[in-house]
Amino acid sequence: MSRSAEQQLFLLSAGTAARRLNGREHARKLVGQVDWDVLAAVLRIRRLLTVLGPRVMELTEGATSDEFVEAVEQALEAGRRQSGFLALLTARLSALLADASIRCAPLKGPGLAGAIYGEGGRRLSNDIDLLVAPEQLQAAVAVVRTLGYAAPSDHVREDGLPLLHFALAHEQEMLPPVEIHWRVHWYEERFARERLLPPTVAAAADWRPALADELAALLLFYARDGFVDLRMAADVAAWWDTHGEYLPRGALDETLVAYPALRGAVEAAAQVAQTLVGLPAEHALGRPPSLNFRQRLAAHLSNPHPRSSQSQLYADMGLIDGLLAPPGGLNEFVSRQVLVAPEVLAQQARHRSRPRARSRLGHGAGVLARYGLTLTRLARPKPARALPR
Repeated sequence: MSRSAEQQLFLLSAGTAARRLNGREHARKLVGQVDWDVLAAVLRIRRLLTVLGPRVMELTEGATSDEFVEAVEQALEAGRRQSGFLALLTARLSALLADASIRCAPLKGPGLAGAIYGEGGRRLSNDIDLLVAPEQLQAAVAVVRTLGYAAPSDHVREDGLPLLHFALAHEQEMLPPVEIHWRVHWYEERFARERLLPPTVAAAADWRPALADELAALLLFYARDGFVDLRMAADVAAWWDTHGEYLPRGALDETLVAYPALRGAVEAAAQVAQTLVGLPAEHALGRPPSLNFRQRLAAHLSNPHPRSSQSQLYADMGLIDGLLAPPGGLNEFVSRQVLVAPEVLAQQARHRSRPRARSRLGHGAGVLARYGLTLTRLARPKPARALPR
């Protein structure tokens, strides 16, 4: 399927600096074909106007419409206000957790935006993500609840941990939601605790993860989100522009040697990011990504311009989860995506505004049917698509 001028332009704008430089001539050729109102509306809906809007103006050397420029400036101003508020609340929560001797690290949010885009308003966030050690998770929930947050209702495993995080909503809806993570991906139980948390509470102010671990975390977020849209891919590209020159060749592979269960997800994400936004995956890994059949299939399911229904998108994300699962991870994948716990189904129903949750078997049958639709679609021959170089 051929891409519209709008899709081509914001795919170019999501790329690394090198990708954008190589694509400038093509971007100038697209200017006359772009409907700037449509482009602004689509980027706004996809929460990419602040991320990619300034890049589009740079790529086209100011040849955008005045209305597009105004839309970007208004979005940036609103983003700065929201980012400032989230940064203040994140600092307050981090201080409360430190006072309780709980190690904590913010995930994504204003901190990431400031580090890779130069200002917090460039990357819109609606909630706050915090990482703590699993043994301190319940204590962290108790601390956050002192600010008026309700108890989380997430499904809890036999070991007392949620699948990924506890989600807390403010009882008076005066503060944004907070998600307290104990890990950053389904396939890990040590990486986040050992590599993304400061070693002590006192060291938190001046500490940051190793560059390879930061990049691995971004790629894990991208894989966990099923390679949908360009938001995380653009973050990876922006991270590379800021830190790539300081990353030793092969540094990412050293992380994967320590955490082999993450290899499939990280390498598939690196391959997708290389194709879509120009990440130099071979430098980061020390060699080209080496994907098996399942991992290549997962990478092929990347969806930079999502048009599917929400249900189909969630199903495709679940299928990618299964395709990238490490050896021995099949049972966990089935319980996480197919035969889902009733509490999880109830939570999903609330999130998607459904009157009631489906049964486990009904949900499982529906998910498997959607997997079948996706695999059938992939089996059909399709013309090769030209991507920006």
